[in-house]
Amino acid sequence: MRAVARVVRILRSFSAREPSRSLSGIAEAAGLDLGTTRRILASLCDEGLVVRDARTRLYRLDLGLLELAGSVTEGGDLRTRAQAAVDRIAAETGNTAFFGVRRGREVLCLARAEGSAVVLVRWWTLGGRMPMHCGAAPRAILAHLPAKDADGVLAGTLERFTPRSEVDPAAIRRELARIRRRGFALASDDVVLGVSGVAVPVFGRNGALLGSLAVACLTAQLAPASRDAIVGALGREAASLGAEP
Repeated sequence: MRAVARVVRILRSFSAREPSRSLSGIAEAAGLDLGTTRRILASLCDEGLVVRDARTRLYRLDLGLLELAGSVTEGGDLRTRAQAAVDRIAAETGNTAFFGVRRGREVLCLARAEGSAVVLVRWWTLGGRMPMHCGAAPRAILAHLPAKDADGVLAGTLERFTPRSEVDPAAIRRELARIRRRGFALASDDVVLGVSGVAVPVFGRNGALLGSLAVACLTAQLAPASRDAIVGALGREAASLGAEP
C-alpha cells in the first residue's frame, strides 16, 4: 500500500501549472527521497505513464494516462451531460466554458469547451485541479459547502497565484457570502493575471451540490453587459443540468 501511495503522490505532483518537472521537484512535492523517486519514475516511464525529455531532463505525464482515463466510468453520465452544457455555453458566449466538481480541498475540471472568441483562455485543462479558495468555479462551490467543510478548506495554507489572489480567510468568507447573495461568483486576475472567470453553482433535483459551471475570458472583455449575458447563459444551463435525473 505504501508503494501505491508513493506512485499516486508522484503522479499528482504534475499539474497544469507545472506539466514538466525535475527529479528534485517531483521528489520534494511527493515527499520522497531522490533514489526512491528516480526508481518509481523509471517504472512509470517503462509503462508509458510518464516520459522524460532527453534534452531538458524534465519529466511529464505521457499518453498512457489518457488511455486509462478513457476507462473511467464514475460520474460518466454527469460528465456527458456537463459536456453538452459547456458546449452550449461556449457556443453562446464565445468563451471557454468549464464544469468543475469537488475533490477534497480542490475542484476538478470534469468538462471543458472552447468558444469562438479570437483570443481564448486555455487555462484549467480537462482533468486539471484548482484549489478551492481561488477562481470563480472553485469559489462557486466553496460558497455552498457546509460551514464545517468550508472552514476546513480555509484553515489550511492558501496559495497565492498572483498579487490579486486573496489568501485572508476572513476576506474570502465575506466574498463567499456575496456569492450566495447574488447567485454567481466573479474572480479577476487571482489565478492568472489578465484572466477573469464567472461561475454559478449547480444543484441536483434533491438539492445536492453537483459542481459549478464557469466561463473564463480576458479581464478586459468582461464588461458589465457581457458579464450579465454570461451569468444568464450559465444560469440556464445550471438549471437544466440540475433538473436532469
